[in-house]
Amino acid sequence: MIFRAKRDWFFGLIWLFVFVLYSFIGLIEVVVNQSYESLLILYSISVLLGILFIVIQRSTSYEIRKKEVLICKMLFFKKQIPIQTIRKIERANGLYVGWKMNTSWKCLVVHYNKYDELLISPEKESEFIREITRLNTTISHTLVIQN
Repeated sequence: MIFRAKRDWFFGLIWLFVFVLYSFIGLIEVVVNQSYESLLILYSISVLLGILFIVIQRSTSYEIRKKEVLICKMLFFKKQIPIQTIRKIERANGLYVGWKMNTSWKCLVVHYNKYDELLISPEKESEFIREITRLNTTISHTLVIQN
């Protein structure tokens, strides 16, 4: 079973911020040094970053394979978590420091093994939680599952 990643305004906002920042820096460079090459380079970098953000959002997914493993993919990164090692799933509160494979501001923290954590953002959270807890009944979660 494959769960697509959530997409929200946050990543688009980051791209817009980078684009505006590079535009501002490029305009200052044009005014100060009369150099249009640097403006072209900065715009190229911001467009490439925008394309990267889109590719990240499109390529991120969470897959339950053979009812044994949760596979989280983002670009060329891949993390495999045996479902039986998952201890708890909870909402991320505030800023999170740790391994992240999310594309949304509202995410879930998957606690596995003894101290490991992974931040994910499945599009259909309730289905994801329902499926994971069906496969491993020892998982505790603090989320309300809506029908």
